[in-house]
Amino acid sequence: MNSPLAATVIVTVRNERGSIDALLDSLLGGTRPPDEIVVADGGSDDGTAERLRERAASEPRLRVLSTPGNRSVGRNAAVRAARHEVIACTDAGVEVESTWLERILRPFAGPDGADVVAGFYRPLATTSFERVAGVVSAPSLQEVNLDRFLPSTRSIAFRRDAWNKAGGFDETLAHNEDTPFALALKETGSRFAFAPDAIVGWRPRGNLRDFYRQHRRFGFGDGESRVQDWFYATIGLKYAAAAALLAAGFFWRPAWALLAIGGLAFAAQQARRGAGRLGAFEAWVGVPLVKIVYDLAYLNGYVRGRLDPPASRRTDAAP
Repeated sequence: MNSPLAATVIVTVRNERGSIDALLDSLLGGTRPPDEIVVADGGSDDGTAERLRERAASEPRLRVLSTPGNRSVGRNAAVRAARHEVIACTDAGVEVESTWLERILRPFAGPDGADVVAGFYRPLATTSFERVAGVVSAPSLQEVNLDRFLPSTRSIAFRRDAWNKAGGFDETLAHNEDTPFALALKETGSRFAFAPDAIVGWRPRGNLRDFYRQHRRFGFGDGESRVQDWFYATIGLKYAAAAALLAAGFFWRPAWALLAIGGLAFAAQQARRGAGRLGAFEAWVGVPLVKIVYDLAYLNGYVRGRLDPPASRRTDAAP
């Protein structure tokens, strides 16, 4: 059953000529099409803006904004331009499932409805590396802890009033701006709901180099916004302990045995995440190795972000 709420879907894009049609088609072809789609283009030079204008000429629900700057600049501009109180947000390069908007809007209904709804997402993997990267970088539903789970801008909806109270998206942040936005929504008292069946599909990075760079950017965003210190402290302590045992083994051989036991426990813990989704080699070898790269990328980015002087932050990073 379609939601009676009028809703705007916002998207930020830059150089997404190859994927924008699939996203728009998935939105417009859903069980509950948007009342309006506002796409903020951050300065594409690959024909994305031209293609969006072509689509808008024949689709009255589609509006296109030119918003040079980072994703926060584009998202805030799209929210301000939206005609409706309830705003759903997704990202370029994804495809929403046919029921995504219908399901993410349901918790807003009624006088005690939600202010923010966190949808979910699943990796669209075609290669072995993408399957492993998807397990490492996205939780399964069984792994979600609702007390700590923060929505991603690839699958979230919120009331305009909640966006206002949170101060919008921080336009000084070049990367991973959705984490501080979600934390600000919580801190300002917004009522959250979780819609695990409101799903978008996204494609993980296809090789280790791009995977590392992507998560280093995410860590940089957390570092520059000074959030989730506990998360990075936990990761740092884990690897510091491993390094200490490795070094100690040259003087005290049992330290290497302790390191081996810890390594096997780590591998088993990570392999369980891939159970039922990956083959044995991918789960027991691929997931632990890629998880180490994931952790180190986040740590590297976080430290760099913490050291980055606020005055040097730019607002023209690509969406």
